[in-house]
Amino acid sequence: MAGRPLTTPDVGQQATDFAQRIETLLQNVLGGNDDGYVAEPEGMSLRAGRTGYRITQRDARGVSLNSDGEKVAGLSFRFHCSCRNENSWLQIDKSVIMVTAEPEHVPLFHYDYNRGRTSETPGAHVNIFGSNDAATRIMLSCGKGLRSKSRRRKYINDGAFPTFSTLHFPVGGDRFRPGLEDVLQMTVYEFHIDLTDDWEKHLNQSRAEYRERQLKALVREYPDLAWDALTESGADLAERPERPHRSDRPGVLVKY
Repeated sequence: MAGRPLTTPDVGQQATDFAQRIETLLQNVLGGNDDGYVAEPEGMSLRAGRTGYRITQRDARGVSLNSDGEKVAGLSFRFHCSCRNENSWLQIDKSVIMVTAEPEHVPLFHYDYNRGRTSETPGAHVNIFGSNDAATRIMLSCGKGLRSKSRRRKYINDGAFPTFSTLHFPVGGDRFRPGLEDVLQMTVYEFHIDLTDDWEKHLNQSRAEYRERQLKALVREYPDLAWDALTESGADLAERPERPHRSDRPGVLVKY
């Protein structure tokens, strides 16, 4: 999220607003919770005197996802956020979104993101907890080169047998990764969790806001591509162009 004028709220206010946005989403989709779903943002000290914030769910075991009144799954999330400088938008530096099976509290999958990755692991990826002997066989053999030998040595040194859950599936990088709304809607369709009557409207509104922010950040990063797309479509850049309306399918900002 690129620089903004001096009217941009400070990092603490932006972190509070972000936490409230998640709280509103969960309240509107899952129903009221008197204690709230999201904990107060927790400050973190970063390099060069910068301040960041950690935002997570209030219950350490995750937000309760119920089906016919019985807890069947848990939704956990953790976002590490900061601003590059005092006049910039809040950005997510790291995040984890995890769904667990309850009451055993067994992980099913988690979406991870690390803006400053320093390894071969994709910055945005998903880990799926399951068994796949063929995948394990490939990870154990993993070629004959130096990098492959180092990987096998790491398995031995860590005492960890490679499993399907250690595979990192890329999911779109910085700007195209799924949001919390997508993971929540997956649990709606696959686990048939209990919902409010107008859950889909509120979820789509929140997803559109998330994707609008990502799209604006992408345009700020690649203004040449935005200019190319607009001029190719015949837009008059002297005026703000109107957004095209499509009646044949939902817009990409809300489409699941």
